[in-house]
Amino acid sequence: MSATNCPETPRQKMISMMYLVLTAMLALNVSTDVLNGFTLVQKSLSQSLASTTAKNQSLYGQFEDLKSQNPEKVAEWLNKANIVRQKTDSMNEVLEQLKYDIIVKADGQEGGDLYKECIKNGTQYAIGARDNLDASAQVAMAVSMQGASANRANQLKVGLNKYAALMEQMVQKDSTRIKTIRDNFNTEDTKTQNGDPITWEASRFEMIPVSASITLLTKIQTDLRYTESEVVNYLKNQVDASDFRVNKITAEVIPTSSYVTRGGVYEARIILAAIDSTKRPKITVNGKVLENEKYTVGCSSVGTFDIKGQIDLPRADGTIQSYPFESSYIVGEPTAIISADMMNVFYAGIENPMSVSVPGVPTQNVSVSITNGILTRKGSGWTVRPTKVGQDCKISVSAKMEGGKVQSIGSKPFRVKALPPPIGYIEYRENGNPAKYKGGKAFAKANLISSNGVKAELDDADLDVRYNVLGFDITFFDSMGNGRIETSNSTAFTEKQLDLMRKMSRGKTFYISRIRAKGPDGIERILPPIEVKVN
Repeated sequence: MSATNCPETPRQKMISMMYLVLTAMLALNVSTDVLNGFTLVQKSLSQSLASTTAKNQSLYGQFEDLKSQNPEKVAEWLNKANIVRQKTDSMNEVLEQLKYDIIVKADGQEGGDLYKECIKNGTQYAIGARDNLDASAQVAMAVSMQGASANRANQLKVGLNKYAALMEQMVQKDSTRIKTIRDNFNTEDTKTQNGDPITWEASRFEMIPVSASITLLTKIQTDLRYTESEVVNYLKNQVDASDFRVNKITAEVIPTSSYVTRGGVYEARIILAAIDSTKRPKITVNGKVLENEKYTVGCSSVGTFDIKGQIDLPRADGTIQSYPFESSYIVGEPTAIISADMMNVFYAGIENPMSVSVPGVPTQNVSVSITNGILTRKGSGWTVRPTKVGQDCKISVSAKMEGGKVQSIGSKPFRVKALPPPIGYIEYRENGNPAKYKGGKAFAKANLISSNGVKAELDDADLDVRYNVLGFDITFFDSMGNGRIETSNSTAFTEKQLDLMRKMSRGKTFYISRIRAKGPDGIERILPPIEVKVN
């Protein structure tokens, strides 16, 4: 049986013990007690045989389930398992037929039929002539027309040797299983107690009681099924033997680029990465083995640089799988992007929105300074409030680079202008929508009367600056050409102004003048007059 460096399973120990008992029994006179002992061993072996056979059937079912999940990966190993099943079944049939023929020789045809019935029902057959010493040899050792080497015992020996060789080939990488197979199917000739040589065939069939021969053949059957179980289990394990074992799964984002210009597209692969935290792969980059999984290199010159190497990862079966890789990166001069959000100038007296960014540097690592103005952080941008008109504002940018070093990135000057004067208009609604009347054309009296008064704005769509109207005068003319001035000290028309408007006939004209408005710079301005033609 197995050596001390190849631990035996409980089942192997049990069968080995029974075999020793069986051998000891054969050395005794064939008494009734001895024959009863064979019967007990036969019963135990039969139960073990049935249990292992059922276990093997379940094992094949698991194999089939694996194939349904991954046919391409499992097919090779399942095909080998089916060969093992076919060869094992074939050898088992040879042994079963030999047992049947020995029982028929000893107990007659009626005994053989009863034996088959017991096999079918899963019960134990009680051998009648169990002490018969001739039946086994007459069946197994009979010399045929082909010569002595063709007797059934010899054919069985040859068949078992071929079977063992095939099973060893199936588990060629497992030395422990190979030794077990060789021990279970050892057909070498031995010696008797007297030291006389005896063939494997003779030791099992010549002058051996039928009860002992049947028990010996059943033991070979249990060895067959046990070997089948071990080999198929080995093959099943080989399905995943070359796979990598993992114990940690993380989500990873692999961007095509971590820097995207405005109007561009951010693209990234979002994957689950499976790793074995107990094994470190060997990573080689540009001929250098990394001490950890981070690759860093100084970038002292601009241009395109290539990196290539490979990752060596051990498989579960001890082999090494290599994964080569290639990539490249571009080193450019650091630049700052500074832009005024409204125009390429700053206007005095107001907060001018501004954007500052440095490609490849997080916003929180970018610092901005200014001359001739006040700089304020607002959301993701900045606002600039210039101090003096006619003197440039200079925006300077620096950034904290990797490693903590602060580097000056660049600067940009901006002209500083005073806000342009706004213009006045009458705000009203036309067909439910807001509208503006700026004078010089006919204006419906109904719209005039229902309007919201006089407003002011810059005549420049690029500047979003709000003005508040503080007051204005309206000059009306009577039929004699005499002028009458009515004043409003707010943005709305007064009741007197509205009353005069209602009395005006179609085609008449009045003027809104001395419109006073104040912007965010706090300066009060007098706006150009508005000529209103009543329609």
